[in-house]
Amino acid sequence: MMRKMKTLMALGLGLVALLGCAKFRDNPCRQAGYVDAMKNKAEAYYQAGEMIEALKAAKAAEACNPKDPELFYWIGLIHYRQGRLYDAIEYFRKSISIDRNYMESRMALGLVYLELGRHDEAIEQFELVTKYYLFERPFEAYNNLGYAYLKKGDYARAEAALNQARRINPNYCPTYCNLGELYSQLGRSSEAIRNLQRAIELCPQGYARPHFLLALEYGKLNNYPRACQELRRARQVENAPEREQIDDYLRLYNCPALTRGAQNR
Repeated sequence: MMRKMKTLMALGLGLVALLGCAKFRDNPCRQAGYVDAMKNKAEAYYQAGEMIEALKAAKAAEACNPKDPELFYWIGLIHYRQGRLYDAIEYFRKSISIDRNYMESRMALGLVYLELGRHDEAIEQFELVTKYYLFERPFEAYNNLGYAYLKKGDYARAEAALNQARRINPNYCPTYCNLGELYSQLGRSSEAIRNLQRAIELCPQGYARPHFLLALEYGKLNNYPRACQELRRARQVENAPEREQIDDYLRLYNCPALTRGAQNR
């Protein structure tokens, strides 16, 4: 009888040990490198444009590590790409609440506020980034700050911030594009054209906006052949956000008809 009880106890202890091992194996959070692997997978899916898979991987990592500011930043970016701006705001704020110096989240949050027309909130975020001396791309922060002031209609502060961005990095084409838009609104046409042309020189491909703005500037000067030329160049850029406006101005300026293939792109 005693031997039988010992055997049963041994079996029971063995079963507990096996169940404990199974529980460990079923909890991926305990696996070394699992969270980093999920974060890398989320980023890879994001870069490939597969937002659903990116969010699944990011959420798997979040379940294991709910205090990672970088992870919340990526989840915010995924929501932003999916058009869920308020969800993006929530996650960028979570990231900042964990690490107030995680400036990538402040930059992204500012851009979402800018898209929503919440200019003062965008300016607040960008200004905080410009003041953080460890941020590696201050020219981007000043450029975004200048653009936010431009959209708010504060042209003096917009020009100061954009010129600071240009001084820090004289080869950053978006700054020249934004300066061109600023000078256009101020009626300083020659400066607008010069800056827009510089933006095109620095980013000759894949950037429709300076071509589009340059076309509008030539249109103001009644130089419609040059305006049409820039509109056609802008239209060659795939997935340009200005596509509908470009087509409207092609018709408005009575530009020569595009080929059928170009019209359908």
